[in-house]
Amino acid sequence: MKYIVIVPDGAADYPIEMLGGKTPLEAAEMPYTKALAKAGTLGRVKTIPKGFVASSDVANLSLLGYEPQKYYCGRGPLEAANLNVELGAEDLAFRCNLITEAEGKISDYSAGHVSDREAKILIESINKHLGNKDIKFYHGKSYRNLMVYRGALGLGLHELKYFAPHDIMGEAIETHLPQGKNSQVIVDLMKLSGEFLREHEINKVRIDLKENPANMIWLWGAGAKPAMPLFKDKFGITGAVISAVDLIEGIGRIIGMKVIKVKGATGYYDTNYLGKAQAGLKALNEADFVFIHIEATDEAGHNQDLRMKITCLERIDKMVIGTIVEKLKGQDYRILITPDHPTPVAKRTHTDEPVPFLIAGAGIESAGFSAYSENDAARSNLYFDNGTALLEYFLGR
Repeated sequence: MKYIVIVPDGAADYPIEMLGGKTPLEAAEMPYTKALAKAGTLGRVKTIPKGFVASSDVANLSLLGYEPQKYYCGRGPLEAANLNVELGAEDLAFRCNLITEAEGKISDYSAGHVSDREAKILIESINKHLGNKDIKFYHGKSYRNLMVYRGALGLGLHELKYFAPHDIMGEAIETHLPQGKNSQVIVDLMKLSGEFLREHEINKVRIDLKENPANMIWLWGAGAKPAMPLFKDKFGITGAVISAVDLIEGIGRIIGMKVIKVKGATGYYDTNYLGKAQAGLKALNEADFVFIHIEATDEAGHNQDLRMKITCLERIDKMVIGTIVEKLKGQDYRILITPDHPTPVAKRTHTDEPVPFLIAGAGIESAGFSAYSENDAARSNLYFDNGTALLEYFLGR
């Protein structure tokens, strides 16, 4: 038996007036997904445990069968794992966004999705100006980067209150800086970054081109080195992960899954959808389980881009789901389609409501559904209050 999990990040949403009360999942033309819904079953799952922030690290740990209550370590360490940055027992890793600051507010959490080339130069410049024997900055992908603070666990910086930049778009920076004991050391790094990034040649060019400048860093998601059992030991099967996000790839590396890089996979609207599907199919030649994560729908939610959220869902249906279903026709496999969390266009941030899932394939009987959506799933009696239970159910445990 082969198992495929497809995660359209943040795809779940609320009814939208301009769509006649439909959600993006209901408005999108998704014939392959619709056919799977008719052949399989739907349900809902709560991926964010009580007391946890609705974040992608928490939600995807749940979907991969790892209880956040036991294994959550913060976002930074997961991304560090994917960058092959080794953390010592007393070290902390931070997510380091390149953002656009304007008039004391965050006007763009991704600095206009600054290119990898520009981001690399900027991070190297930041490291030169702010790095030292204890603090080092690492380039990741585009605006998503990393800072490691050696020996900082004892300062309690992982216990500070941090704000994810995509959650506070348009809000005052001063009231959302890290808060708590010893927070000033992190606040100073963020403020100092703005002093020289504003004058960086790359940002002068971006402004001339009417692009958002990457004129400040935003530090958040701090955590220490994680310890998790291997996926193969936990579930008795081999796995592979396909994403364009360091966070997801980092989880995969930590739990011993094969991390597959796909040329042209960007983590944005223009990602290589077909390439991800093809890579997933190839991975199944050796692995029993493949986890395909697509970030584009989440980015559309954060950007309040309803048109692109629907477009990205249709691309996922045609190029990812359709490619896999057509290739595996007649073979013994099971497929799970589920967002990790909602990212409603109206809110432009993650929420912690249960998400709709679809399971079809070998051993799954039709439950009489006609489509896949939040409303259809709400009519199902299948509900998991513990996100990790969904994977157990999917694997037939």
